[in-house]
Amino acid sequence: MSTQKETFASLIKQFEYPYDLKGAFDDFLTMTICSFSRNLETGLSYDEPLYMETIDKYKVDDIRFNFPKMLTCLTNEMTDRLESDDGFDVLGEFYELNISKKSKSQFFTPWPICKFMAKSSLDESRKTVPDRPLRILDPACGSGRMLLAASREGGPYNEYFGVDIDHCCVKMTAVNFFLGGLFRSEVMCADALLENDFKVSYRISMLPFGIFKIEEKEKSRLWNIYNTPPEKEPQKPFEAWTDKGAASHHGSQLKLF
Repeated sequence: MSTQKETFASLIKQFEYPYDLKGAFDDFLTMTICSFSRNLETGLSYDEPLYMETIDKYKVDDIRFNFPKMLTCLTNEMTDRLESDDGFDVLGEFYELNISKKSKSQFFTPWPICKFMAKSSLDESRKTVPDRPLRILDPACGSGRMLLAASREGGPYNEYFGVDIDHCCVKMTAVNFFLGGLFRSEVMCADALLENDFKVSYRISMLPFGIFKIEEKEKSRLWNIYNTPPEKEPQKPFEAWTDKGAASHHGSQLKLF
């Protein structure tokens, strides 16, 4: 007898009736980010209390074992679709089809349009700053799909920044950046139309390796760039905003989608 292959969607949908699907989806994002925020000195997450608080509601239910399976499936599905014409935003697709339509009716830009806009913007930018990394910003990033498309067109050495007012979308983007290999990136939860607005931010980096939550706006590279005139901006490379600095080239000004 054949068994149906487990997928990210099939595993998370098992939470729909015993639990709230949106809540389970958000909990998965929270625990994934905590898992990728490891303190090398302790071997635990920098956000270990948050992880334990989040998983606690599932502690007497075997469905909790779905969470690591979901991360495995998500990683494999994104990897398998890296060169797909449909893109590899597995999280955004699930959210749009199964969660946002039932609550906020959020719709994300289709992948082919993201790909077209990324190519058009980057081709133009290369004419003016051909020898420097670009800073690429989406001020209403959703699941980060536009920036994922930009990374496939522009490569991993540019800096990728996202802003969104929805914390769940911000966490989706952070996980997408990490699994998509955008290790010079940050995504901030804020209203891009309000000066100095800041709720929380997540930095994705290679050194140190992981996703790191930023709770003070002054420590956020993105907040500083977003709220500082170009002529007054501190010329610190991306890695200088991490705990372990490294030399790097300065990027060009932000490129808005």
